[in-house]
Amino acid sequence: MVQQSSGAVAGVPPLLAYGAAWLLTVASLLAVQLARVTEFSTTPFFVLLTIGTVFSAWLSRFPLSETTRLMFGFIDGALALFSLLGQSFLNALFGIDTDPTIETYLSLSFLWYLCLRSAVMVTMSAVVFQSVPALALFGLIATYVLAAQVLWLFVLMLLAMLFLMLASHRLEWGKGTLETGYAMRTVATMSLFSALMAFVLAPLLALTIGQVVSTFVGGVPLHAPLRPSASTETPPELQVGAGATALSKLEVMRVRIQGPAQPQYMRLESYNFYTGRGWNRGRFFQEEMVPVKQGVFELARPFQAPRNRLTTATVTLSSGWHRSLYSPGTPLRVEAPVRQLLYSRSLNSLSTYRPLGAGESYTIQAYVPTDDPAVLRRVPPTSLRFPFQMPVPDARSQSSEEQNRVATLARTLTANQPTQYDKVMALVRYIEQNMLYNLNVEPFPPEGDVVDYFLFEAREGYCVEFATALAVLCLYADIPARVASGFILSETDPATGEYIVREEHRHLWTEVYFEGVGWVAFDATRNAQAVGLGADAAAGTGGDDEHQARRQWLQRMLNVMIGAVALAILYLLVAPRLNIWQPHSVSRAQRLYAYLVFMLRLLGAPAPAAGQTPRTYLEQASSVLQMRGSRVAPLLGALTPQLVEYLYATPARHAELEPQIRHQIRQIARQTLQELRVGQLIRGLVALGRLKVYGN
Repeated sequence: MVQQSSGAVAGVPPLLAYGAAWLLTVASLLAVQLARVTEFSTTPFFVLLTIGTVFSAWLSRFPLSETTRLMFGFIDGALALFSLLGQSFLNALFGIDTDPTIETYLSLSFLWYLCLRSAVMVTMSAVVFQSVPALALFGLIATYVLAAQVLWLFVLMLLAMLFLMLASHRLEWGKGTLETGYAMRTVATMSLFSALMAFVLAPLLALTIGQVVSTFVGGVPLHAPLRPSASTETPPELQVGAGATALSKLEVMRVRIQGPAQPQYMRLESYNFYTGRGWNRGRFFQEEMVPVKQGVFELARPFQAPRNRLTTATVTLSSGWHRSLYSPGTPLRVEAPVRQLLYSRSLNSLSTYRPLGAGESYTIQAYVPTDDPAVLRRVPPTSLRFPFQMPVPDARSQSSEEQNRVATLARTLTANQPTQYDKVMALVRYIEQNMLYNLNVEPFPPEGDVVDYFLFEAREGYCVEFATALAVLCLYADIPARVASGFILSETDPATGEYIVREEHRHLWTEVYFEGVGWVAFDATRNAQAVGLGADAAAGTGGDDEHQARRQWLQRMLNVMIGAVALAILYLLVAPRLNIWQPHSVSRAQRLYAYLVFMLRLLGAPAPAAGQTPRTYLEQASSVLQMRGSRVAPLLGALTPQLVEYLYATPARHAELEPQIRHQIRQIARQTLQELRVGQLIRGLVALGRLKVYGN
């Protein structure tokens, strides 16, 4: 007879379900904080969550009418809308800055909703629904950041969600109570699946659907302001004048530098073609680096670099997935856990087909061009020319006046300078002294040349505008120049001496070509006056100690939480075997008999029926195995009379028979393993494990 479901969750939600919902939301809170989408205090969220969960657990103990339950459902929907549209108001109440980047805005909206709705979880269905926005939040985080801590929290969140579903299932079928041992055993068996979900699906989301969701659903690329584009034209690969940018404390990698040359940047690639609105890389070709041995690569056409300008960088990735490798200069030799490396000479960039993830590391030996003024002043004007680098007139301009005044400024500033280096430094000094560094700059107008607007109208911007203006001025002065992207090395870990590279260290600078030296880095933001920065940014690295302490506290809290859950599951699994919950211990004879039955069932023998005696069962199993041609049948036939006597013998007789019984059962176990193939053995173990947890 098939048991019928009532169609609705019945009974009062158990307190353990509220504890699981609370734990699930705390995991979501820590995930947002560890993702470092923005700096915010976790206290308001934690207080709201705890008070709301306690209130819901207390209110669920009272009989509630259908009208009251419906009212709570409407409140739940209103809270979802309020969390999305009223985030600025909620943030202002608790002194939290509202970050306009799409991933940060949506992440905090989900978090506000999880904490606010914790006060309306008065039914089991409402408690289980807490897992839906939590799962959406982790999916969102997986699209733009991937860190080991977030993945472990994802596993923890899935385990808590599974516990809630089990509790709901038990109540729905009228069980009334939740068997903790049954639930925890099921959670433990599903933990492997949860880990696979975290460590396999999350990276795939980050590499595939993340960009699709952000670009086509959100309408903007990752880490871009929430504002529509004012132009219908195809934007450049690197847009200039896009408006304010947000800083993130997310740790990207750690870098250990060794060697005589001390680089200032970890370089990604360069942009060579100025469009009037930004930069394109232009056409570039990639060549395969020569594999010297497994995991070691060198340039196909190496050059002799001065030994005093060599450096070795060991990079350990902290988050994300990276197809492009960051280098301190021109790479000469690379050690990386990949099979193939591609190098582009025009961009001076490295890439690989297999992306490297958090926890992986690679080592690069590179050439860093000198920035010594005495050396660069001796270098004659370069004869190198790249026609595709020269700025072209903007077709949207009504006249060439904008182009002329930028060119006139470049010629005026460099007219009386004796060397190429002095010309570049004259341009650098002009930008530093006349432009303001401002991360909160307004977006530039959608028409006209961005360099002209930056130099003569806005007169403020950040690294993108500064580097672009210097490069374009150099080009008008007939000096080969381009812009390069990557990270600036500015923060060190005092304990290890490594550079800590975060998202906020992302940078753009200018590279100028010097004959016989290479592409030398120049940064026009270094001595520029800064305005519009936050308190932490204005104070330089003053907030780093506080940030490190907070991150260490989060890491310790995460480790304690994961350890507590692991110990709880281990205890619930091991306690029955250690007879902690058994009022009477199981005899050794019964354990031997159970072990024999387990081996026989792996061979396909049926399970003992209720009330069936050991002799009857063993004779039945021997008959089944004999029909299948198993060599265990005669061994079992010889064991049966002695085992029956052993099971019902006196203690003295037990001691005499036990060594022989153990020896015979071991023979049966060895013969069983010899007859079973690997596939049959695995399928048998899975089937018996499932029956052990779920029953027939």
